[in-house]
Amino acid sequence: MNNPHPFESVSVLFMHQEQIFAVQRQPYLLAFPGYHAFPGGKIDASESSTPFETKFLCEHNSLRMHALQREIIEELGYDLEEGIRNGEVLSVSELAEALAPPFSPVRFRTWFYRIDLQERINFKADSGEFTNSFWSSAKEMLDNFHSGKSLMVPPTRWVLAGLLKNPLATEFGDLSQNFAEEYRVPCMEMLDGIPMFAVRSDTLPPASRTNVFLLGDTDSAKLLVDPSPNSEEEFQRLQNTIKDKEIDAIFLTHHHPDHHQFSNQLALKLKIPIILSQDTQQRLTEKHGESFFEDVELRIAAENEEVTHWHGSAVRVYEIPGHDAGQLGLAPDSMAWFIVGDLIQGIGTVVISAPEGDMATYFDTLEKVIVLNPEVIIPSHGIPMRSTHRLQETLKHRRERESQILKLHKSGKSKKDILDQLYAEVDPRLHHLAMKNIESHLVKLHKENRINI
Repeated sequence: MNNPHPFESVSVLFMHQEQIFAVQRQPYLLAFPGYHAFPGGKIDASESSTPFETKFLCEHNSLRMHALQREIIEELGYDLEEGIRNGEVLSVSELAEALAPPFSPVRFRTWFYRIDLQERINFKADSGEFTNSFWSSAKEMLDNFHSGKSLMVPPTRWVLAGLLKNPLATEFGDLSQNFAEEYRVPCMEMLDGIPMFAVRSDTLPPASRTNVFLLGDTDSAKLLVDPSPNSEEEFQRLQNTIKDKEIDAIFLTHHHPDHHQFSNQLALKLKIPIILSQDTQQRLTEKHGESFFEDVELRIAAENEEVTHWHGSAVRVYEIPGHDAGQLGLAPDSMAWFIVGDLIQGIGTVVISAPEGDMATYFDTLEKVIVLNPEVIIPSHGIPMRSTHRLQETLKHRRERESQILKLHKSGKSKKDILDQLYAEVDPRLHHLAMKNIESHLVKLHKENRINI
């Protein structure tokens, strides 16, 4: 559920002339893993409201200044007050603010502060938070993003774009985006050339939306991946959103409703084909009848087929079964990213459910993508994340869970006993989904002759 009262946070741009100090977040962090950003963090409830007497800091909101002072010490090992007193800090300006989208699982209002320095400082960035830190110009950072080499949230880019236009700017005001959700589906772009439309879908909680991707270089086929609105109203909003977009084909990762709803109707309206696996085509036909794809051109895709280009690199199809037998992924030859569908989720846990799901196959697919080692993993629910860390942790977790299930089963526990013991802290409304995973683990163990069921 969205937080009705957004948390407040602060972010700091240390600047010397036109150089900006920035960081790359660790890939194992839950929030924005591997993203390029500026130092900062949440304003704690225990933050002091006592006004500063220190020059510059006394001119701004007390809570934010105390949070800024604390975060800079924690993350960079630098005492801002002392820096002001000894003349290292030339000015502190409230540069901008930005509110996270209303559909974010956790919403933050971030205040960006510009701190101009007498000279560049060799900060001691916290290696637990950041994998890298550097001084760079706004142009260099934006060029890096637009070449597809970095992950960056839109407000970071907006601030950089403002500084590129006016390096001396000290006030951009409120940069929050108006998503106008009553008319269109909101769009976010964390990796250049892969806009994500967050469509309301019939997905499993805690997720409520599916990422619909638009892929393809200017001179290549344009693919709309997994259009799946959950209602006529959302379908209309999606059409409003893409009406000016050039789209050559729809690509379906797999057959679950939150990845295909209204895709057949959209294909007919746009007079474009649907690209999908043979398994997905068969399952959708079995569930909805032969008329589901009536008058729709179908293209059956398979492993290694080239479907478009991204930044000049051929984008190919990868078979990634396990969650769904016919699930397909997409990745460029450069392995700069990999769209993994529901192989993992940025929100919630993947359910492996018969008949289309198979836990042993799921393990194999996780290992397959980990070996390919894409730089960025892009799930269908949640945000892109750098490195295969989340895949590795998912595989590790599933192996540990399987060991627990094996031990409990051998001790005579029933499936209900296993559920009660292993998922005691899970929302009871999700217990039926947890049971599906337990059952899939038991089937895998039985097929491996490790238990009898």
